[in-house]
Order: sequence, then structure tokens, then C-alpha cells
Amino acid sequence: MSQVVLRQKGLVVADGILPAAGFGSLCKEVACGDYRGVHAQKWDKAWRLWDGHPLRGESVYFDPNHAFGWKGATYPTSTSVDSLIDAVRGMSNACPDIAGAEGVDWIALYLSPWLYPVGSALSLHRDAERYTGSFTYFAHSRWSVHWGGELLVTPPTSESTVHSGDEPWMSEDGNDDADGTGIATCVSPRPNRLVVIAPDRPHRIARVDQNAGAHLRASIAGFFLRSP
Repeated sequence: MSQVVLRQKGLVVADGILPAAGFGSLCKEVACGDYRGVHAQKWDKAWRLWDGHPLRGESVYFDPNHAFGWKGATYPTSTSVDSLIDAVRGMSNACPDIAGAEGVDWIALYLSPWLYPVGSALSLHRDAERYTGSFTYFAHSRWSVHWGGELLVTPPTSESTVHSGDEPWMSEDGNDDADGTGIATCVSPRPNRLVVIAPDRPHRIARVDQNAGAHLRASIAGFFLRSP
């Protein structure tokens, strides 16, 4: 049984999301997937050029009403990712104040596996308006407190928050106050942990430390989508 270990306005963290067998199976699927660099097709500006070289796998879509017409793997997939999608849906409906309720606030979701090697990170950002929220599930078999890769979630900010200077992916000028109070909730990437984040909570991934060596920060991350 999963257990909620943290609940804040716009943030919920739960451990033990999948049973041991399902977790092991999902970790193997993530490890055996096909990946490409995050900038392989074009520069994805959610990642600054100094964020290293994370890798993205193939997306899976849950779109019961066929509202988006995606091409790719769709739920049900007859793989262990189906259990994760069910768990994400359950968490969303149990905590509708975080990212909304299925069929009311959001009508579809998609997720992708991610690998963050040593030296990679994700700079502070807010998710796009077309999402009612986002989620991250940690799919590595073990993780040490000294390996970095923490998910740092800052207090809520308004959409009107504007940074002065260059665009944030071009320069850090004007971004000193981007994290508001300078105090963030630190979520360690423990295995089999699910994090759901509201769209008004800026967040970032701390750089994976050299102490991680050959260990990869493996996660499955996705978004809840509003009606198009």
C-alpha cells in the first residue's frame, strides 16, 4: 500500500507506489528502453545549455477520449507502466487540489522515462499553462543521499512573475529572485516514490553529483492535460 509522506499546498509525495514485483518490472523496462538526448531534435529550452545531457525515452499516452490524436504507445500497453498510470490517476483523484480531478480538470496525461547521468540537472521552471500539473516517479533500484538529483520545489508563484534581463535559457541575469523566498522543499529521489506538483509551484532538479558514478537518476515524468 502506498503512503503519503508529505502534503503541502500544491505538492504531494507518496512512497511505495507499486508492489515490489511491479516496481522491479518497471525498473527493468526503463533500463531497457530506447533514449535520445533531450536536444536531439531541437533545443528544448526547459533545459538550459548548462544543464548537462539528460536522456528521454519514448512517451506513453493515456487519452481515453482520443482528444489529442497522438501517435505512439497508448494505455493500456500490457506492460508495467499501466500500473503506474493507474496509480497516478488514483493519486490525482485522491488529491484533486494538487493537479485537478480526472475528467473534470484534466482529460488526458502522458509520461516519459528520463535518465539523468552525472553532471545533468534541470533549471528552475514552471510548467506550461496547458497542464493542470505534473508528476515524477523514481524508477531506479537504489539512490544514495550523496548522489544529488533532488527535486526542489519552491513556494507558489503567480503567472505574472516576470524576470528582467535576458530570457532565462540565455542568461542568469535577472533570475536571482526567481525562487521567491529562497526556501524550497527538497524531495529526495527515493525509489518507488511518486511526486505530484501543481502548476504554480516552480521546481528544479539538482545536479546529479559525481558521487553517483555510473548510477543514473531514472524517473518517469509526465503531465496532466486540459481539454484542447
